[in-house]
Amino acid sequence: MKPVSVIIVDDEPGNIVTLSELIKQYCPQLIIKGAARDPIEAIKLIKETQPKIVFLDIEMPYGNAFDLLDKLKPVNFEVIFVTAFNDYAIKAFKYSAIDYLLKPVNITELKDAVQK
Repeated sequence: MKPVSVIIVDDEPGNIVTLSELIKQYCPQLIIKGAARDPIEAIKLIKETQPKIVFLDIEMPYGNAFDLLDKLKPVNFEVIFVTAFNDYAIKAFKYSAIDYLLKPVNITELKDAVQK
């Protein structure tokens, strides 16, 4: 399988580490190009690395995931939301998310999301 570049956007360093480890262990076709802790950092990283998939937390300092996506329109990557809140799911799919994972991330759901 061809390698797929991804980035992780989450304001919690521990969540970045956990998701990175899960990706490395269970989704070896994914290559993590970097991580960002807020939307400002994320925009810069996305423009620099041109990822195919962005694992995106919703609530962050200095804006949320939807603000970030609005600033990047047209979005030229796939989005997998990874959040502790299930009340954003409908809005997430309106932003063409390929999946919506709740923390703590379930390994089977992670693999399924990546396959999509």
